[in-house]
Amino acid sequence: MTGSVVASLAATPLSAQKVDTVVIRNGDRIVGEIKALDRGALTYKTDDVGILTIKWDKIDRIVSPRYFEVEDQLGRRYYGNLQPSDVDGRMVVAVSSFVDTLDIVRVIRIYPIGRSFLERVDGHLNLAASFQRANRLRDISVDFEAEHRTQVRLTKLQSNIYFQAQEGADATSRNSIALSQLRMLKDRWLLTAAGQLQQNEELGLALRGLLAAGGGRFLSQSNRSEVQVLSGLAYTNERFYGSSATSNLELLLSGQANYYRRDVPKTTLESTLTFYPSITDFGRVRTELDASISHEFIKDFNVGLTVFDNFDSRPPAASASKNDFGVTFLVGWTF
Repeated sequence: MTGSVVASLAATPLSAQKVDTVVIRNGDRIVGEIKALDRGALTYKTDDVGILTIKWDKIDRIVSPRYFEVEDQLGRRYYGNLQPSDVDGRMVVAVSSFVDTLDIVRVIRIYPIGRSFLERVDGHLNLAASFQRANRLRDISVDFEAEHRTQVRLTKLQSNIYFQAQEGADATSRNSIALSQLRMLKDRWLLTAAGQLQQNEELGLALRGLLAAGGGRFLSQSNRSEVQVLSGLAYTNERFYGSSATSNLELLLSGQANYYRRDVPKTTLESTLTFYPSITDFGRVRTELDASISHEFIKDFNVGLTVFDNFDSRPPAASASKNDFGVTFLVGWTF
């Protein structure tokens, strides 16, 4: 569909009205406002009970005169309003003379066209802290992530902070901040660009700056899981304690697998493994593994575990450790 048609849809003044209808499999009909479908759950706003989260596989019909972007498992996107279907388990996306009938179970994302910036932001904030009087051990861990999605872009900001101090031992810290963006293409293909700053005393890393670009594809995506692979190039400038700064060009090879369960307790499992084989320092390989699992114990609040492992086969500083890993128990808030 042409960009002019999509632009004209965004101008339609229906976005704030609660004129949408959802029919659940048990026959209940709920009138409200569709906020979004993502990760197997429909966020739905009603006047009587506020914000609802409805499992997508529990919905038989969905109707709205407003305009949406709808994406299926194959990465195909459809634009239009949601019209009634004659058959349960199907939905009709229509605008002007364009009409598409989709199986509800194959739809993975729905976003109203014209949503405000803040309505498109999702993320989490996780915290962990401990203190032991006997040896004056103190540690704190902060994990933050926010992502903003438009029709064709996913922008993500991530930050991790860790600090530990103990009586009679040197304090240690590990910090990182990263900004990345995915540009969605047809048939689940994508382009990516990212920037990152890292510091890790355990590895002897004073500061590493990274710029990366490449492409990849969603190998699979559904309302329960998604698997994504990326490849590209990364430029790094890094300084280890006791050595001067060096620059490197590296390959970027990454895989990510996420799983979501919307039954109680709601569960999210995410894992990313990235390889950085060096081109300019041939034979050196860096790897980064990040994995997390979280359970929602009350609405929007979670408990979980995060696991990380950073490995450098040949760090520039001879005294630097090659490996750093850890497990952290977290309590967090999802927004």
